[in-house]
Amino acid sequence: MTSGTGRTRSSVTQEKIVAQKSHNRCAYPDCGAVLVVEPHSSADSAKSVGKFAHICAASPGGPRYDASMSDAQRSSADNLIFLCGTHHDVIDSQLDHHTVQYLRDAKFRHETRLSRAVRHALGEIGYGDLETVCRVIGSVPPTSGRIDVPLAISEKVDLNGLSDASQAKIGDGLAQAGRVAEFVEFQSRNSPQFGVRLASRFKASYYQGLSAGLEPDDVFESILFHAYENSGPDDTPSSRAAALAVVSFLFERCEIFEHEPATS
Repeated sequence: MTSGTGRTRSSVTQEKIVAQKSHNRCAYPDCGAVLVVEPHSSADSAKSVGKFAHICAASPGGPRYDASMSDAQRSSADNLIFLCGTHHDVIDSQLDHHTVQYLRDAKFRHETRLSRAVRHALGEIGYGDLETVCRVIGSVPPTSGRIDVPLAISEKVDLNGLSDASQAKIGDGLAQAGRVAEFVEFQSRNSPQFGVRLASRFKASYYQGLSAGLEPDDVFESILFHAYENSGPDDTPSSRAAALAVVSFLFERCEIFEHEPATS
């Protein structure tokens, strides 16, 4: 997206993806400051105080501008890093130290470390975690009376153009597919449409990502973002692990993503 001044802007959805991958913490090395101020009143909402910075500038003349990049690359989540106010200002004023490679490495190490924490927590999630994730997500009216039988995971990954990184996340989440299936079955005894409502909510997240023009991996990340938003008041590795497990379960069991090749 390009503004009237020629500046390439990232979408709100891409920024949300970056924030959730950063676990709402500053990605600058040895910082990790929490960038969400929780409300002290039920009438208030949580406030994000983090700032998004372009690793390679969005417009000519900006810090670390790379003329070889396309507008889509400049505005992508891969070119954004989530920082506290101090480090947001520092990286654009001390350019000799804060090179493109330095910032990419910092972003990679930060997101990888947090992803490992979620992966570790997958083995510890229980019904309480799953109930917190599913309670709000599954409260919307169903848009369909059935859940379609999906293709094999590998076929669905290929049809949707997902990367190895997304496939690895799905694989991690599916390690707890049995536990999620037990939970959904248990909930469905008292509420027969529970599974359908849950699937409908994630289908809605999928189509929102498509309508925003996101790339396949970013569509998947946006679905995770919506799940994390409903993972309870505390943002912990356990709550994120539960959200990943539910999304991966639904990816396998129902049509969150396309199941047929696009026709021209």
